[in-house]
Amino acid sequence: MAATTTIHALSRESRLAELFLAALGIAFAGYMIFGKSFAYLGLPPLYAGELLFLLGLLAALRAGSGINLAAGLATAPALCLAALMGWVLLRTLTGLREYRVDALRDGAVALYGGYAFVLIALLLDDPRRLGSLLRMFRWLARIVIPLAIIAFILGDVPFFAARAGELSAHLTGACVLALVGLVRVGPGWIAFVGLGALLAAAQNRGSMLAIAVPVGLALLAVGQWKRMAATLILGAGLLGAAAALDVEVDLPNSDRPVSAAAVVNNIVSIVAPSSGGNLDDTKQWRLRWWNTIVGYTVHGPYFWTGKGFGPNLAEADGYVVGLENGGPTLRSPHSIHMTYLARSGVPGLALWLLTCAVWMAAMIAAFWRARRMGERKWEGFFLFIACYVASIVIDASFDVALEGPMLAIPFWTLIGIGIGAAMIFRAQAAALPSDTPFRPGRARMSLGALAGLVLLAPWPAAPARAEESRRTVSDPSGPCLVLRDVSDRTIENLDLGPCGGEGVRIERSRNVTIRNLTIRDTGDVGIYVEGSDGVTIEENRIDNTLSGIRALSSTGVEVRCNSVRNVRGPIPAGQFVQFDKVTGPGNGISCNIGENEPGRGVPEDAISLFQSRGEPGRPILVGRNRLVGGGPSQSGGGIMLGDGGGAYLEARDNLLIDPGQYGIAVASGNHMTIAGNVVIARPQLFTNVGISVWNQYAEPCHTVTVSGNSVDWRARTGRPNPWWDAKNCAGTLWSLNRTLSLDPQREIAAQAPCACRTAGRTAESPALLKTPKEAAR
Repeated sequence: MAATTTIHALSRESRLAELFLAALGIAFAGYMIFGKSFAYLGLPPLYAGELLFLLGLLAALRAGSGINLAAGLATAPALCLAALMGWVLLRTLTGLREYRVDALRDGAVALYGGYAFVLIALLLDDPRRLGSLLRMFRWLARIVIPLAIIAFILGDVPFFAARAGELSAHLTGACVLALVGLVRVGPGWIAFVGLGALLAAAQNRGSMLAIAVPVGLALLAVGQWKRMAATLILGAGLLGAAAALDVEVDLPNSDRPVSAAAVVNNIVSIVAPSSGGNLDDTKQWRLRWWNTIVGYTVHGPYFWTGKGFGPNLAEADGYVVGLENGGPTLRSPHSIHMTYLARSGVPGLALWLLTCAVWMAAMIAAFWRARRMGERKWEGFFLFIACYVASIVIDASFDVALEGPMLAIPFWTLIGIGIGAAMIFRAQAAALPSDTPFRPGRARMSLGALAGLVLLAPWPAAPARAEESRRTVSDPSGPCLVLRDVSDRTIENLDLGPCGGEGVRIERSRNVTIRNLTIRDTGDVGIYVEGSDGVTIEENRIDNTLSGIRALSSTGVEVRCNSVRNVRGPIPAGQFVQFDKVTGPGNGISCNIGENEPGRGVPEDAISLFQSRGEPGRPILVGRNRLVGGGPSQSGGGIMLGDGGGAYLEARDNLLIDPGQYGIAVASGNHMTIAGNVVIARPQLFTNVGISVWNQYAEPCHTVTVSGNSVDWRARTGRPNPWWDAKNCAGTLWSLNRTLSLDPQREIAAQAPCACRTAGRTAESPALLKTPKEAAR
């Protein structure tokens, strides 16, 4: 009978935090679909946004996050934001006696920044909440964005009041999330979101730029040059066809029809007078008002203070519009930058621009650091956050956006998530969860869909926390731990073994994390995964098992920062890590240490990718691992790509020392890459070749790249044998590879670090610094 772990429920304080995150997801959805109508839910002056903030503040305080809040203030973006909020608060309090609620309403343009500090504190209190937020964004992209597009089209229906600029920003976030591979979407979703983007972009300049600029930059950042060029060509073709056919669609909620001419006018009006008179008139009206603001601040008496928070700027500056509808409805000058300048003077504008610049610089720095480390999910997450925020800022530069909660609350929430995520990544580089979507039950749509939002919301399944103290689990008759048909489960801090079967067996499960386990003396594989999606295996120590980790017929499997010693084998077992029919994006094997001491077993391939496939632009990456020791198998070795076929596989920046019969090999398949690896072997009875490309199956083999590798390999006879190309894989490219004398200890010291915490590449075993002969003494 298999033993299981004991999982404790979250504390009351943590449940409050999870409730806030669920409410935050509902708020995002409400603002996306219902816009201003959702914002006015509540009792004045406590509307939906203010009530949500109080819940978040209470959650942060109940979780004892004061220290975490102070830690957040140690970052440059948070300090800039605190200074901005302090200045705006000072100017708001100055006008509070005269303008009362109006002063608070206008001051919220920066005071909503409190959301950022709540998110920072909650993320630092429990970094796993970042996974809940990512699942929230996936739910928003898949479920809520299509509903928001429908609501925008049906804009004359009561309670639907979202504007084009708001929709554009959220569409951009969803598009970039899909582009970087953090959410899976189908062709129908892509087509519908494309339609929504066209409808929003046709409404005004800001909406068009809010979509085009961030999405274009994201395409460039992920290297999708061809996709971007194809998109531009296709868009130009469709625009031309629509213009030729004079296609025009009238939306219920807009006085501007959707047409090719409208899009062209929006583009032209940015830099030149447009044939669309209303577009050119609004641009000139804004420019005149903005020049007036610059005149009385930069060159006038309001340089230091601005006109304060509370007065209606349109009335004070003489640019009132909206009287024809019954009153002065406009309060702000259609640009967040001019709002800060007019209300808080040059110091306020400077602090606002500094906050945006420093935050964006921090996100770009985190993005590049994640890219250098090969952390694809972190890289994509930081790109998503940066583009989402950039889209909101672009829209706010042309419209009244951040002056209200509909975009201000999402904006400052994203700012806080970005700061918290950067701090977490820098401290521990914990892996983001795989794409494990929330799948709500069926719910009927109605015009009053607020209740439906609650049913559909991504209520966190309370990320399970294992016991604080380590617990030993043993079962000599079978697996020590079995997870079958489970989801959203974290198992950590356990000692497993001896086990008659596997240490951990995972079947048909989703979103499972196995962390910080010690597994030893098993009769079968240390950790076995089958038919599962979204499994993260990290920071574990595995010793004396048949094989270390094996994943079969699964997707979204991340194996990182594990230490595996002395797998016993023999073939078909004996791997540190084996992917067998693992497919799709989000799979990787990185920053692990594998060590076999001579005489302790008969290991086969240290890392084997059998009939496994990545995707174009998102290959299965075997990166930055350190593999030491192999043999005496005459067929096993270091890293085997394309065993039995496969596609889009990469072995990059690995260090292999005496791994067995071969170092790194391509046995079949297509789009294989071997790059930047260091491969070393001294002559032993089983050593053959360092790097080889040889199609050993009936499957076609083509498009193989071998570049930038350093090899010091001696065959069993003592002669150098670094490379071999069987010439039966079409399109094989060898470039910039080096054959030279290499010192194992020096290469270990020189290998780029990984941000592991307790296992993997942080814990150096003394045996790793020795040659096999020295270790055997």
